[in-house]
Amino acid sequence: MKAHVSIVRCPEYELSAVEAAVRQACDAAGFPEVKGKTVLLKPNILKVAEPDSAVCTHPLVLRAAIRYARSQGAARVLVGDSPGFQAGNSAFRKSGLLDATLEEGAEWVDFSDGIQVENPEGKLVKNFTVARAAMEADVLVSLCKLKNHSLMYYTGAMKNLFGCIPGLQKPQFHMRFPDRSHFGQMLTDLNLALKCEFSLMDAIVGMEGPGPGSGFPRKIGAILASRDPLALDRTACGIIGLDPRLVANLEDALGRGAWIGSDAEIEVLGTKVEELRIDDWKQVPREISTRRGFPPALRNLFVGRPFFSRKACSACGACVAICPGKSLTFAGDPKARAKKRIKVDYETCIRCYCCHEVCPEDAIVVRRMRPVGGEW
Repeated sequence: MKAHVSIVRCPEYELSAVEAAVRQACDAAGFPEVKGKTVLLKPNILKVAEPDSAVCTHPLVLRAAIRYARSQGAARVLVGDSPGFQAGNSAFRKSGLLDATLEEGAEWVDFSDGIQVENPEGKLVKNFTVARAAMEADVLVSLCKLKNHSLMYYTGAMKNLFGCIPGLQKPQFHMRFPDRSHFGQMLTDLNLALKCEFSLMDAIVGMEGPGPGSGFPRKIGAILASRDPLALDRTACGIIGLDPRLVANLEDALGRGAWIGSDAEIEVLGTKVEELRIDDWKQVPREISTRRGFPPALRNLFVGRPFFSRKACSACGACVAICPGKSLTFAGDPKARAKKRIKVDYETCIRCYCCHEVCPEDAIVVRRMRPVGGEW
């Protein structure tokens, strides 16, 4: 089936320019009918981070999306997300997204209230617990950010919906599906269950390098929109020079029948991918496997491991709390900044990199070999 992906240039985060780009992209891509309905905007709020860090959806894009939904007649506009570890208002306020929501007169919703959802079309997961608001809203919009991802290589419209899983339930899925391909199938299952109707991507500034939380902001200068999240994600991969066949969930979703069945079905409207393509985008290193059962010696040689900086680590405990394999513990270390360091059991570590995602100090690197220097 044919899918339209609208790409509109937007060179910077200036509200009138962002509003105009969001309006043009949504109009061209065919924003769903929302008159009199409740619309839920689901931004990417990974952790406590400033807007300019490119960790979260930018608050000006959220403001523009709220205003656009209202202009289309939405009766209520809700905004919500569930970071993997840092709950409460700290992540929401630091990112600027909570204030943007309230100042625009939208409603902030709590994603900790979960509801069971049957998913008969799922390959691996036939039942999810997701945020109640995601199921009760009339229209769900993935308000995503274009970023690298250390496990999946890329995160966009479809991966963003993993935030609809309440809080610390997320690491359980990493434990159940430690292999990259199986985790990708789970993400496709989740998208089938949630039935997101529209995706709007903040690609004004994306994140290259060790994303999704510790990478580097990179200007792209665009807003993308589509009714087909798979088409949008595969188009975005083209902008950063990433083969979408390497992204497990994007490749799995092609054969599910809910979205496009091939890249030939994508019709790009507006700015062409070639005009935005970044040839020197810093990609995530490719790994051959992340699954348990892979011989430990070979896994340590070929699959990236998390290493913790004694100098940068503040011993906040975020990584210990989120680790699904319980592979992280504290050990005393007089040379460390906090007089203790993180000790890793690499035999039980499943290489999900959740610790790397949530670290507020950027104290973790994912590498095959230990970094050189006394601080590690």
